[in-house]
Amino acid sequence: MRRVLPLLAALFLLPSLAQAAPELEGPQSPKRFTTSVNFGGIFFDDANIQTTYGSQGQFFPNVTFGLVPWSKFVHIEVDVGIAFSQFSGDQQFLTGGASSGKVMMTVFPITVDLLVGIDIADEQPVVPYGGFGLNYTLFREHEHGGGDEWSGDKIGYSAFFGAGFLLDVLERSRSRRLDASTGINDVYLTVEGRYRDVKTQIRGGVPVVSGLSFSGWSIMAGIKLVY
Repeated sequence: MRRVLPLLAALFLLPSLAQAAPELEGPQSPKRFTTSVNFGGIFFDDANIQTTYGSQGQFFPNVTFGLVPWSKFVHIEVDVGIAFSQFSGDQQFLTGGASSGKVMMTVFPITVDLLVGIDIADEQPVVPYGGFGLNYTLFREHEHGGGDEWSGDKIGYSAFFGAGFLLDVLERSRSRRLDASTGINDVYLTVEGRYRDVKTQIRGGVPVVSGLSFSGWSIMAGIKLVY
């Protein structure tokens, strides 16, 4: 009888210990930084780009790094993003004439964004967000085979909106172990729409709107880590 009583007690305690196990892992780590990798397309408004390089959207990979100054009920980030795209066309347009061969455009958009998300609940499955930012775009157009080359830069702004879908909800215990071992607090699948108004040059300290415009809508999807 003395051996049976401890066994019965253990059987009653096991369920409660199993439920309490995740709590033994401790609280989640604080949110200080973000990193994301995104892929999508941008649809340029400029008629010359549409004519020369096609009206379809151009593929853009994008990488961002950010700081999280506040993340309680309202999630705030300051992010720096770097994107890249390269695509070819049949004629150059910067000088208004046709080239003898194909041309290629290379674009490097650099963004600095303020992001505000609504994250009022612990482990909230969907976090909607929006924000605005500054955009600085470097571009280079050149003829294939080492012909003429044109380059420049444009500045402007962008506004965006999107949502982050928390992947931690698929396997909470694994996400807590990941947090404890690496400091990665949350992992999101993100979908974002953005409008870029990038058509201004600074020449002699004066803003000038002329030449190419790299304005347009972009749609991006990716993975975001908060740690």
